[in-house]
Amino acid sequence: MRQGVKGLGGKGVKALLVGVILLCVTGGAGAQVQEQVTLDSSILLESATVIGRRDEPATALPYQIELVRNAERRRVQSLTTADALASLSGVYVQKSQLGGGSPVLRGFEANRVLLVVDGVRMNNAIYRSGHLQNAITVDPNALDRIEVIYGAGALAYGSDAIGGVVHFRTRRPDYRPDGGSAGYLQTNYSTAAHAANLAGGLDYGSTRWAATTQYALTRFGDLRAGGYRPDSYGDFGLRTEYVRGDEVVTNSNPQRQLGSGYAQYNLLQKVRYRVGKQLELTANLQFSTTGNVPRYDALIERRNGQLRWARWDYGPQTRALASLRLDDRRGTGLYDVASYLLSYQYVEEDRIQRRLGSSILEESLVDVGSWNLQIDYAKGLQPGTDLRYGFDLRTERVDATASPPTEPTRYPSQGSGLAGGGAYLELSHSLGTYWQLRGGLRYSYQRLTATFDADDPVAWPADYLTGIVNPSSAVTGAVGLQYRRDEHGLRVLLAQGFRAPNVDDFAKFREQSGRIQIPNPDLRAERSNTLELGYTRTAGPLRLVLTAYGTLLQDAIIRRAGTLPDGRTAFVSRGDTLFVDTNVNAERAWVYGVDAVATWNIAPTWELRGEAHWLRGRRWQATPDGRELTLPQDHIPPAYGRLGVHYASGRWSGEVRLAAQLRKQFEDYAVNEITGTASTGYTFDRTGSADNPELTPFGTGSPAWWTVSLYGTYTLSDRWSVQLKGENLTDRFYWPYAGGIGAAGIDVGAGVTWRW
Repeated sequence: MRQGVKGLGGKGVKALLVGVILLCVTGGAGAQVQEQVTLDSSILLESATVIGRRDEPATALPYQIELVRNAERRRVQSLTTADALASLSGVYVQKSQLGGGSPVLRGFEANRVLLVVDGVRMNNAIYRSGHLQNAITVDPNALDRIEVIYGAGALAYGSDAIGGVVHFRTRRPDYRPDGGSAGYLQTNYSTAAHAANLAGGLDYGSTRWAATTQYALTRFGDLRAGGYRPDSYGDFGLRTEYVRGDEVVTNSNPQRQLGSGYAQYNLLQKVRYRVGKQLELTANLQFSTTGNVPRYDALIERRNGQLRWARWDYGPQTRALASLRLDDRRGTGLYDVASYLLSYQYVEEDRIQRRLGSSILEESLVDVGSWNLQIDYAKGLQPGTDLRYGFDLRTERVDATASPPTEPTRYPSQGSGLAGGGAYLELSHSLGTYWQLRGGLRYSYQRLTATFDADDPVAWPADYLTGIVNPSSAVTGAVGLQYRRDEHGLRVLLAQGFRAPNVDDFAKFREQSGRIQIPNPDLRAERSNTLELGYTRTAGPLRLVLTAYGTLLQDAIIRRAGTLPDGRTAFVSRGDTLFVDTNVNAERAWVYGVDAVATWNIAPTWELRGEAHWLRGRRWQATPDGRELTLPQDHIPPAYGRLGVHYASGRWSGEVRLAAQLRKQFEDYAVNEITGTASTGYTFDRTGSADNPELTPFGTGSPAWWTVSLYGTYTLSDRWSVQLKGENLTDRFYWPYAGGIGAAGIDVGAGVTWRW
């Protein structure tokens, strides 16, 4: 088993060496700290802030865009990026364990949402379709802001951006002509999980170079759930027992969710260097790793009334990134601005399991190495007309091992990977004073490969042993129209998205809920078409932003009952009979919804802000007798929102916030399997779907909930500030939709920041 930093492995060391070389080229180390009091994070429809992969003004993009600033994250003391998204944006976040957070954008989750850090895509060949917890590998303390770009983003980003893009932008150091340095130390503590955080940074440089160094150590204890339990929950969610060794022990405090705590370590080094006039080089090195992260939803799983697992951990989860970016603003006949971004990213994901009563420790170890090259150009053709174009290349290698040797590897034992690329062209044109038209096309190609071994537990056909291949391609487009005049804003966007199958879709060999998933070499790319309308109205102190959208998803990849290469429909593993599933392109779905955000500046120091998010999803699902039924789509959270009163004056800022989520009925959960016929009647099995219906109180769905929280910041001086919070002040117990762990009960926290 790999432990701690040792879990970095050979490829991780390679990533760090690449980063060190990049930093030696540019030289230096340091950090910058910015702190400001703001009333809210907001949807940016009228901001000059640059966002996205190509650093474009938000006003130039016909997308719904939301920004989470670091000052706001500090104010609410979010210790992970997932918590920052859940607290400060319209993004719904699912958690299977305390050490996680899977963003849901417009009813799309996991590998249908693209995560990006500093322009580099985080999504890799093993991003799965269920719930992904990779967002927490980005250090929130090192961020300048989080940019959320809703809707299909295939034109600029390619595959995976069906629901949208979450772009984590880390701090950018400033040049310091007068030399000197600046830095900060920050510490936080909160009671619900006895969570403690220590973060710091240093910034220094000169006229030609600037650097930032950031580090953070965070430890979470076992999370305490709320003590006030609505009748609808009964004793659901109480941690009455836990496993110690091979002994089932009674928990003296059932509200404390034993087996949920973990620790995380983060480091960032960034250097900017002026190569010449209008020519700048930026080197970026990031490293994140954890201790073992308990999979809490598995630790509370029961079979025949007994706890199933003595241990279920994600082993040290490591991400290492090294990138080099060149920005050229000198201008030529082909471009006015050009950027070149080369990156290598290493990800290690380990799974460590032991069944209760078994002496066998099962380990699944997976390493992914990714090279990416992105080139973007921008050219002004004439006043009011701009051209953007570029291309990207990508190659990834997946290595999987398992122990004991008889244990099957999660991915092909002889290696798997992908190679691909794409090119895009986009044109924007002003239609007079108030109208702007923007549109473009993109072509993408990808090739998957996977090779199996003759010693695998399954007798694979000969071509599986020499290597199977899956090619896919897609042409996508987008066109948007914007109108801005005085206090009114209107936008219309039609955008296509796609998600090319990855190694996880194509070649995974995995056991779950009594079933086993096997490869399918014939998968095609998922496709989407999204239409959205946005309206903004500003009337003095009142501002209203409305967005309505609808997405048609076609050729969606879902699991269906399948067979092994020899025709068998079941596989026997360690005495368990596992029925065979495989992924197929067999689903069409329709997701639609409305977002509303309103702000009212009651007085110069007071602001009332409210937001609501409602969405629905339906899919056409085939029955065994060939009919097609309209059933609920998965990953669709119930309606949710929040209302807050913000205050900021002098040294004080604060907020009172009410957050709420409506009920989701059990019949609105996705159906995993249909049995029966029209004449005998259909039976719907929801077990194993991404909605996690087995983690609902007694199969009744997700109950409604609400919480009241307080946040405050006091600035003692230019150097010292204090942050205070009290979340879920009524200590209400609730289990979020599709979650695998109860939400925090009353959580009192304090933070101190010192700058120099």
